[in-house]
Order: sequence, then structure tokens, then C-alpha cells
Amino acid sequence: MTKFRKLNRPTGHRMSMLRTMVSQLIKHERIETTVAKAKEIRRLADNMVQLGKEGSLCAARRAAAFVRGDDVIHKLFSEMAYRYKDRAGGYTRMLRTRIRVGDAAPMAYIE
Repeated sequence: MTKFRKLNRPTGHRMSMLRTMVSQLIKHERIETTVAKAKEIRRLADNMVQLGKEGSLCAARRAAAFVRGDDVIHKLFSEMAYRYKDRAGGYTRMLRTRIRVGDAAPMAYIE
């Protein structure tokens, strides 16, 4: 893995959180999170869609090692791969939404 934002968490917690959030993004196609987390999720989700477009057994195993859930992998390699087959990149977008009330963190939708 390359350099990530630390997000004020230990490595194991951070990677587990990012894996779960990428899986939920693929499953629900839109989640709301902080801007810093959304920027990290964007990098990883774009890589997963690229693996889905590749469609090989090796790509399926690499994606399965990262995302959580068989339904997510199936959606990634069937629906998402077909939807983005002609696009060269930029599979996700980030929309800044609001400032969170409790700690004034900037929030964003990633879809």
C-alpha cells in the first residue's frame, strides 16, 4: 500500500475502517463521511473499480482480499464494470455538504 492519511488512528484500525467504507460505498453507492476520509476512500474505490473492469481471476482475488462481502464483489465485477467500461478514470465524485454540529468537521458525500 502507498502513503495514506493517518486519520488519527492506528494502522490496523485505519485499514479496517477504509476497507469497510469502500465496501459500503460500493454496496450503497453513496455515503456521507468527513472530507479527509472521503479523499482516501476515493483513491481506494477507484482502484477497486479498475480491478472490476479488468475482470480476470487475479483481479477478483485482489479485490476479494480488500473489500468485504461476496455481494459487493459480485456488484463490482458485474454492474460497476459494465457501467464504467468506457471511462478511463474518475469513477467517484465528492460533494461537500455541511459542517458537522458536534466537532465542526467538514462533511461530504462520496458517490
